Amino acid sequence: MSDTELLRGLADELKCPEYNSFPDIELYMDQVLDFLLRSRTSLRDDERLSSAMVNNYIKADILPRARGKKYSREHLVHLVVILRLKQVLSVRDTGALIKATKENKSDEAFYESFRKTLDDCAAEIVDKALSENGDSADAAMHLAVESYLCKVASERLIDQIGAREDEKRERRRAEKAEKPEHSDKTEE
Repeated sequence: MSDTELLRGLADELKCPEYNSFPDIELYMDQVLDFLLRSRTSLRDDERLSSAMVNNYIKADILPRARGKKYSREHLVHLVVILRLKQVLSVRDTGALIKATKENKSDEAFYESFRKTLDDCAAEIVDKALSENGDSADAAMHLAVESYLCKVASERLIDQIGAREDEKRERRRAEKAEKPEHSDKTEE
């Protein structure tokens, strides 16, 4: 297989399932794990999702709690995004980024935006790698360095988003403290 075929195949492999392909019924954990495995959300066997990982994401507050023991389409959407982002970001940063990008969006709009970004970036990367004059080692080095720089830039932006959220919380707290307390006493 040529490098060109390999990279074009990889771009196809990286595609996420469409939103409407997720079950619209609630699933038990083993069904969630099976669905995500069949959806190829992980490209390597050692990156498969486990029930312990799901529980850790819930504890870290980056995945909503299950309703009873069942998981909805919302959970599946979050897990697909988490599985992709955890490859380059910490769990904390993944959660912060999901929260920030999902704000004021439906699950479908959030997920479709993520899918479009993934598809667009995959196409750009294939084009860049193929422009490296056919040298696989140079192309791999270029992608690794670019990946490192993108990770660092992303972490800086996530830190800035967190700082802004902290400032907003602090302002709300200060405004709340400044408001005079209402008294039921009337002046005589």
